[in-house]
Amino acid sequence: MWMAFSAAAFALTLSLESEETPYPGVTLRAYTTTSPDTNTWVVLVDLCEADLHVESTYPTELLQTAGSWGAETGVQVAVNGDFYLTGPLQVYGDAVGGGIGWPLEQTGLDPSFSSSWYYGDFGWIAFGFDRVEFTHSGWVKENAAAQGLTADQGWAASQRLPPAAPGMLSLVSGFPEIVVQGTPMVCADPEDSSCFPDRSDMRDRHPRTAMGIDLARTTLMLAVVDGRTSASDGMYGSELADLMGQLGAWEAFNLDGGGSTQLWLEDRGYVNDTSGNNFGGSTRAVANHWGIRAGGSSDAPARPGHCEGQPACQEIPPGGATIDDVRDCFRLFGPPEWWREESIGIDGRSYWTNAWDSETSLNWAWWQLSFAEAGTYAVEVYTEPGFTAFDDAHYVVVAEEASEDVRVDLGALTGWWTLGTWSFAAGGDQLVAVYDDAPDGYGTDRQIPVDAIRVTRVGPFCGDAACDAATETWETCPADCAAPPEDTGDAPLPGVEDDPEPLPEPALARREASADRCGC
Repeated sequence: MWMAFSAAAFALTLSLESEETPYPGVTLRAYTTTSPDTNTWVVLVDLCEADLHVESTYPTELLQTAGSWGAETGVQVAVNGDFYLTGPLQVYGDAVGGGIGWPLEQTGLDPSFSSSWYYGDFGWIAFGFDRVEFTHSGWVKENAAAQGLTADQGWAASQRLPPAAPGMLSLVSGFPEIVVQGTPMVCADPEDSSCFPDRSDMRDRHPRTAMGIDLARTTLMLAVVDGRTSASDGMYGSELADLMGQLGAWEAFNLDGGGSTQLWLEDRGYVNDTSGNNFGGSTRAVANHWGIRAGGSSDAPARPGHCEGQPACQEIPPGGATIDDVRDCFRLFGPPEWWREESIGIDGRSYWTNAWDSETSLNWAWWQLSFAEAGTYAVEVYTEPGFTAFDDAHYVVVAEEASEDVRVDLGALTGWWTLGTWSFAAGGDQLVAVYDDAPDGYGTDRQIPVDAIRVTRVGPFCGDAACDAATETWETCPADCAAPPEDTGDAPLPGVEDDPEPLPEPALARREASADRCGC
């Protein structure tokens, strides 16, 4: 069964052959190992590096090599992703790319696949705005007590098939889980049937790909191991877990391996032996991928995309604020050639794209929201006159982790108009988004303008220049409520005698005696 090895007891011997930084925030290491003999490459991604964003494959029905997808997407690093089937294309787990979730029927969440041997076994790692999430694999959740896990560790830790957390931009699944809360899942006998009971091919040596994150969720680790050649044996699942443990992974998952194993860099192509992994064939086209966008190579914000704990891109004060399209809180998604920029609108800039006949959005935009104070806020959207605006535009508001879809006829709306009113929590992880999908058959000749939004506090709050007697006092809100008058000795307070004369001695004695009788 499972055994937890201490750091001093790792069986795999790693020898660092080279280390370089090909792109800002990206470290590439080449290792050789003994017992087994392998060539292994590791990419360490600093999630708090400026201009760095983690990408994954947008919903697709096409297979692509990591190199083809990476070059098309414009990332600097790409590796293969989840296990998959064809006819139709379906990944074993969940998948999100470009902020768009894959259709249910193309994922391992689809109940129609419930009789499949892999159903519900996956875990995943996902990246959102200033956020990194993971969920445990199905096997680990079923054996949570034996692993010492609690319900607050991992996204939806007690739910075998959780939906992705709201606002996730990129998500790739894999299984088995090979490092759980800092413990590599290694076995006394890596070929025994008890070793990785949720996946039998972990008991043979194959080319491998793995993904992991550290405890602080500030480093993404991607590893590829060559195999099936005279120079590289591949690894057992237990050895792959050992590798990720030595790299410092807090959570790690096995990805599709074998002939799918591939690591591509923009300026040099494949760094591993992809043809050898595929029994001497060509590099295999796969379903989805991880990609690293680094070094300011696109129009993405210069602010790190997924660094937890960094200051808010724009903190909204208690009264509200305008969030424009020139700040780090705003971002466009989808093919840039289908966005048009105009020199009009708030701050002299705005964008538009066309609605298109699809149930899945391609081009979309968001405004991230981070509130200094929880409260109810009206959300307004600005539309510049002159657009032949679409009459069924799709907006989404995420407030307090609840997501609501709103359809709007933009045809008659210009200037500031109200999208709705929602209760927002203090802090971030909230947003307003607009999408270009038009599932009811509309054509591509209807424009969706994108400019600025405005949130305005509804109801009384501290700082609105009005003292609400029901909720505010001078002590709780000195900005709105006046201080009570003080006794200066010059004028009596209302209902109080100012500087009264002392009582005569007999009267004082009678009052004290009265107090003694009544027990006062």
